[in-house]
Amino acid sequence: MIPETFPILVSDDIIPPPAEEYKEGDRKSTVGWLKYLYLFAEDDEYLVITAKDRKDYVEAEREFRAVNKIGRSVDLHDWEEQHSQVQQAKSLNKLRKHLGYIVSV
Repeated sequence: MIPETFPILVSDDIIPPPAEEYKEGDRKSTVGWLKYLYLFAEDDEYLVITAKDRKDYVEAEREFRAVNKIGRSVDLHDWEEQHSQVQQAKSLNKLRKHLGYIVSV
């Protein structure tokens, strides 16, 4: 699923490292934000994940790594534990800009 919008994230949107879950209330980890935007299409009562959603998520993760110069050998869970909330938000916003999302006024 390609999201129509990609919010501008601030450090308060990121779970402080080390994150034990992908999501805590409205806050998410870096991997949690990627999954939320590209993998999970929430329906009324259940979660729907299609093969296309998985492909979109893998592509988004690949783009995230490329834009932020993170090698394939680096586990993103380990990466997010080693970086502050501010650095994680900046990295996600860098991806947002790279993918061409604009700020709606």
